[in-house]
Amino acid sequence: MVIMGLRRTGKTSLVRSVLNEEKVTYIFLDMRRFENKEYIVYKDFIQVLEKEINRIVKKNRDLISHLQIRGVQIMGISVNFSWGRDKVELSDIFSSLNDWGEEKGKTVHIVIDEAQELIKLKGYNVLYSIAYAFDNLKKLNFIITGSEVRVKDKFLKLQDEESPLFGRTHIEINIKPFDKETAIRFLEEGFREQRINFEDKERVYDILGGNPGWLTYFGYVYIKTKDEEKAIVNTKKYAKKLLSREFCNFLKEGGRDKRRYLKVIETCKEGCRWKDIKNSLEALEGREINDGTVRDIVNNLLEYSFLIKEDKEYIIADKLLREISDLRC
Repeated sequence: MVIMGLRRTGKTSLVRSVLNEEKVTYIFLDMRRFENKEYIVYKDFIQVLEKEINRIVKKNRDLISHLQIRGVQIMGISVNFSWGRDKVELSDIFSSLNDWGEEKGKTVHIVIDEAQELIKLKGYNVLYSIAYAFDNLKKLNFIITGSEVRVKDKFLKLQDEESPLFGRTHIEINIKPFDKETAIRFLEEGFREQRINFEDKERVYDILGGNPGWLTYFGYVYIKTKDEEKAIVNTKKYAKKLLSREFCNFLKEGGRDKRRYLKVIETCKEGCRWKDIKNSLEALEGREINDGTVRDIVNNLLEYSFLIKEDKEYIIADKLLREISDLRC
């Protein structure tokens, strides 16, 4: 299963809530920890997996007997994965989890959250192990979440004939920001649960947009303070901090020109077309810019979900992204 959508649209919360409600066994690999890294190595990934396996082992000690494989040290009621010369193989871990699942008559769900961060993984391709598990291990289920373009086209490469996962059947779920009606209903339900009568739901949507993450944060602050203006200001401050960090990481990752990208964000605040973007960049630099350069800038913003395209118009994906015009990084 591939769950796609912009950040903070509730992908992680949805996955966790469903898995917890169903009371299933799952391993949650949070790749967001690698957002500010230019690259990662097998050690980084395997240590995240090791921590999650040990969380499962605490509740299911009999799993240890299935993990007696090359590259694994058993230390009491925990395991240690080797990542050096005698490293543990990911496919062997998957096989061990599958064997345990078969013994218990249960499926183990493996969640890779914001999986596009694994594009940065050097020297090891996890897709081969996932493909092996997909074909041979029936007690494992993979749930991949991430931004739509990057997780599908850059990480999983589902349409690439050279990808280990090419041709595999899968379910796609696309989560989008709330429209106005849904956002208002979301706020209504949240405040009703807290037995609070809150009237300005439409105003909150007009200011913050339909991102469930921002709406949830607003509700959290309002419930604590009972101050609408303070909740809005704090939410915008919180959003700006997160969006700025993401945008700075985006710029650093590709050595991108900050002036150009901020100019495009500014140009598209109320929606824009290709010609508008090209004209604004040429005005910024006082010279002609070729179409290929403009195309690269726009495609990068689309891939990282800072822009979305509706019909022939480019739109800022998150309304509060407009707040980073004074970005410093």
